[in-house]
Amino acid sequence: GDTVQNRISLRILEKAASLDVERFENAETYDALRNAYGEVGSRPLGVMLQLVGIGQALVTLGSIGTLMTRLGAQVMPLVLLASIPGVIVSSRFGAESYRMIRRRATEARHQNYLGSLLTSDALVKEVRLFGFERYLLAGWQRYYEAFRAQFVSLLRRRSGWSLAASLASTALIAVATLSVLRRAAEGAITVGDFSLFALGIVQVQSQFSSLLASVSGIYESLLYMRNLFEFLELPSRDLDAGETWRGPISRIEFEHVGFRYPLTDRDVLTDVSFRIDRGQALALVGENGAGKTTVVKLLTRLFEPSSGRILLNGLDAARFSPRSVQREMSIIFQDYGEYQMTARENIGLSRTDALRDDSAIETAGQKSGAAEVVSTLPDRYETMLGRLFPGGRQLSGGQWQRLALGRLYFRPASVQVFDEPTAALDAAAEAATIERLRAHGTDRITLLISHRFSTVRMADWIIVLHDGSVVESGSHDALLAKGGIYATLFNLQARGYREGPQPAFSGQKS
Repeated sequence: GDTVQNRISLRILEKAASLDVERFENAETYDALRNAYGEVGSRPLGVMLQLVGIGQALVTLGSIGTLMTRLGAQVMPLVLLASIPGVIVSSRFGAESYRMIRRRATEARHQNYLGSLLTSDALVKEVRLFGFERYLLAGWQRYYEAFRAQFVSLLRRRSGWSLAASLASTALIAVATLSVLRRAAEGAITVGDFSLFALGIVQVQSQFSSLLASVSGIYESLLYMRNLFEFLELPSRDLDAGETWRGPISRIEFEHVGFRYPLTDRDVLTDVSFRIDRGQALALVGENGAGKTTVVKLLTRLFEPSSGRILLNGLDAARFSPRSVQREMSIIFQDYGEYQMTARENIGLSRTDALRDDSAIETAGQKSGAAEVVSTLPDRYETMLGRLFPGGRQLSGGQWQRLALGRLYFRPASVQVFDEPTAALDAAAEAATIERLRAHGTDRITLLISHRFSTVRMADWIIVLHDGSVVESGSHDALLAKGGIYATLFNLQARGYREGPQPAFSGQKS
């Protein structure tokens, strides 16, 4: 039963890892996923148990049918004793199974956590973009194989004891049967034999009802398992479909790009056009919901345009496989991942094939400022982070963000995307991060999204989005001189620094 459950769980996780990111933007996917997971535990195992129950009922019915015509009341104690060995074995190994599950509670939660990373709306973008689905699946399966080895060992011992109990029960039934046969041969048929016959009728009825209930239960379980089959039949996105992109990306062009989510009638982006070349930084500015993050998802091939096209080095990006294009891109999302794993893994997940490259890990840590965080940890890069597992060290928001920046720098990509890269940093760390962005972006394409104009103004070109459309574009100085939306937003933020905070109350004492 456990093997079946784990195989189905692995199928669900593999399916989740192959779904288009767009599917994680709607509630229907989560409904399907929850319903599918709901059937993993009870339904497949329930079907197996019900099939076993049917077999047992049929065997019992056959036994009672025979005994009804031959047994006498004096052999009933033997029949009752025949069930005791099986109960003893079941109780003993049930308790041992409970203790085994209790001992591996932490491992089970770690396994579940690795699985949750593949099904989390907050993390699916990083998992998909950096392409470490296989790494997480392999970790999940390692925990499963370790548990399976313990379970198989327990199952083998239980099977041996069950066989011994079955032989003992069979021996008792044989003794009872022989006793009745002997008395029948002697002609010793009494009223007790008739009473036992009447009791046999009740047992036949009970076992037949049990058989019908098991058949009904199988039918009901198969109906519920339809949820699982429907989820597994959801269309997957082949990230390797198309030509393979080779070499660095030196120019990106959006040509009249529009986007709307499936099954909706509202455009999230409308007629967005811009160009950015290697060595340049482009900033996207706008209020929340203006479409900035959607531009990033389109650029990184997490989404595909509903209209228009995206060109890479003058070639239509749609020609190339998403995975091969994503290898040239590295990103820190606004809702970056805080992985309850080691500091090394938190940086190295963007390139799992180089996870043991100490020099590359250290270099990424120095560029991002994560090395300062790691230097305070007891086991440095091997320290478990977060509170989910024993011995883990919790970090501040700014410290987590430095590790996320390290993840970006760890991948040698020609396009780097910073979505609110300094949101959780203090002023000193923000200044240092901006200097690193400048130094690291000299031979790369840099896309910035930030509400902090101290970060935005470093960009060579700035685009202002409003309701999914480009309403202004230009350099920082040009946009200030224009006196439009950008200038208004900049002056609102700058005023807080020039004039200082205003008191919340009058300050008068009563």
